[in-house]
Amino acid sequence: MEITSRLDFPADPKTVYTMMTNKDWLEELVSRSEATSHTIDVAGTTTRIQMSLPAPQEVARFVGSALKLNQTIEWGEPAADDSREGTLVIEVPGMPVQMNGKARLYPGGKGTVVDYTGELKVNIPLMGKKVEQQAAPHIKDAIDAQQAAGDDWLAARN
Repeated sequence: MEITSRLDFPADPKTVYTMMTNKDWLEELVSRSEATSHTIDVAGTTTRIQMSLPAPQEVARFVGSALKLNQTIEWGEPAADDSREGTLVIEVPGMPVQMNGKARLYPGGKGTVVDYTGELKVNIPLMGKKVEQQAAPHIKDAIDAQQAAGDDWLAARN
């Protein structure tokens, strides 16, 4: 199942990239979720977030009361206009669930647009498509939460 998201930040691409690879911003982003635990690692152009969330009712029977998620974004080098492309991977440890996608950060909109596109795959015979349909809105909401966190972060620094 394809998942897409578009974010539009009021800052230049270099500033938005710096924000999106800042551990304090990532901490703020996770703090806005219902995560019961998490770890964050930033290494160069790569960010990794591991977190546990209360499992949504629709998937609790498959994963139990907690849903573990691992998200990795690896950004490429900047182009002349400071745009960047990257890869996005979201995994659910212990489950046959993965989202592989692309991230693109470029000048546009209010200053910088960040597009995410990815393919969510749930490899459970007979149930995979149904679980994908139930999980997709939660994954999209998590990605879309970056907008408010980013807007607040940027406003506090301008």
